Amino acid sequence: MESFCCKLCFKNFTTYQKLLTHERNKHKHNKVIPHFYSLVQPSPEQMSYYIDSFIVLVKKKLGFSRHAVGKKHLTIETFPEHVFVYLFKDEETFKYSPSRHKYQCYFEGFSGTTRLKQIFQYDYWDFRKNPITNTKGYVLLEDYENKYQVKFTWSQTILSENNREFTLGRMSCNFVADSGEFQEK
Repeated sequence: MESFCCKLCFKNFTTYQKLLTHERNKHKHNKVIPHFYSLVQPSPEQMSYYIDSFIVLVKKKLGFSRHAVGKKHLTIETFPEHVFVYLFKDEETFKYSPSRHKYQCYFEGFSGTTRLKQIFQYDYWDFRKNPITNTKGYVLLEDYENKYQVKFTWSQTILSENNREFTLGRMSCNFVADSGEFQEK
């Protein structure tokens, strides 16, 4: 009979679903990555490449009309695990699910904006201006009434075929976009 072991406390479960339930209940905000020792620290060039790629994709999602407003989703299909981990591992909202081999980290409100500017080392990652119409599209993290999140997720997909496994790391990001007029100072 097959058993499923928790990689955090080594408790065995009879089904994968029971392992997921256990992990969700007992290790909800887990930051421990059992295989962390095998994740090589990315070079500054590699970090810069993936940060730049993310910024370009965010800016492509930002528009200047009412049609550009609302929930947005972007995915980088080949995003290395170690880059994601080293970008976000020290954040308060970072968590890891060993059974699903999935990471999450989110940022919220004005403090989230400030922190992402530090991580990306670029103050203008979250907006795009159209000087002709004096409008800007931007990532909305806080307005007069609410705080919003930018949520990052990394997950792994495995394809088994002809006695071979192919793995793919994928980073996705969900955020809310808004647009409005801006004034030149």
